[in-house]
Amino acid sequence: HTSVSVPPTPRSLMLGLLALCHAAIPPAPSSSAAWMQRSHWIPHNDSERTARFMRLLPSLGLHCPKVGVSTFWYPSIGRRLRGAVALEPIAKHEEVCVVPLANMISFLSVQNSSFAPVLRMADKDVSQRGLWEAAAISLFILREGARDSSPHAAYIHASFSGHDPASIPKTLPPDSDAFRALKPSVQATARRFQARVAALHQRLIAPALQQHPAAFAEGGACDPTAAASADGAASPRSCASLYSLRRVTEVLGVVQARDWNLPVFGRTRQFIVPVCDMLNFGQIGLRVRFDDRRSSFLLWALRPIAAGAELLFYYGSFCQDEALSNYGFVPPVSRPCEGSSKSKHKGSKHKGMP
Repeated sequence: HTSVSVPPTPRSLMLGLLALCHAAIPPAPSSSAAWMQRSHWIPHNDSERTARFMRLLPSLGLHCPKVGVSTFWYPSIGRRLRGAVALEPIAKHEEVCVVPLANMISFLSVQNSSFAPVLRMADKDVSQRGLWEAAAISLFILREGARDSSPHAAYIHASFSGHDPASIPKTLPPDSDAFRALKPSVQATARRFQARVAALHQRLIAPALQQHPAAFAEGGACDPTAAASADGAASPRSCASLYSLRRVTEVLGVVQARDWNLPVFGRTRQFIVPVCDMLNFGQIGLRVRFDDRRSSFLLWALRPIAAGAELLFYYGSFCQDEALSNYGFVPPVSRPCEGSSKSKHKGSKHKGMP
């Protein structure tokens, strides 16, 4: 995460209030728009979904005219990763991508939805507040991806769902062969993460499911009345299944691998940015910021970028165990972890999608 402290100004606070009222909910021209329907995306494979999504960007209000999607070979991990590519030459100081707040998924999105009462349940749980923001985004993504129609359907089904949680070691089940194959220090990091998620699920999410079932089931996302089977397992259509500890752990891991953490209207926030969260780790001279005046996330180039080049972003400094646990890879410049993490996150926390 980026840890930039920016004192709020009266103007930034005013813009923030306006954003809360108007910008956090994506524009929905019609609930019957094809791209908003879950059924529009499910029949297609990942490549077809991605192609459809990239063609749809202008209609969604995203301005990324020179950005495409391709796969790149990474010798260090022995496989190809999906990432962003420059379709045309990009000039020095050119804006590469502009994503309006309405298209981002953030805590603001959750606050402006029927999940708002659920968020208030965490007000007194200070110990979990840091994780709660990412968890709230995860619950929102789980619901919007499962419901019949959503203004976020295009991004969730064409991009986010293509990120396999199994590629993020900290989400692996402790009894799995993949988890047992991790070195002990990485296992310890993963266990700490999963213990925090389990505590959050027990103290906040499970009670919220009981107190606000309509919010979790909105749009046909799940059936809050579905009974457990004879062996005690939750029905696949039940809300208990959709928001199970395992599902929340996996989606939360992906959220933390893809999110950005930057000042927005005077306050540092976590958020998911379509298209820009496909930038893999590296340094090619790209910078980001949130423009309060334009209510948009901006990605721009510090130097010229050739057509065909992979668009990369330097996430920050991570020790080896932390990088492997959070992203599934270890940057060549990473050093061994010493005690508690002292990483200095400087932007996206995104692992390239397979």
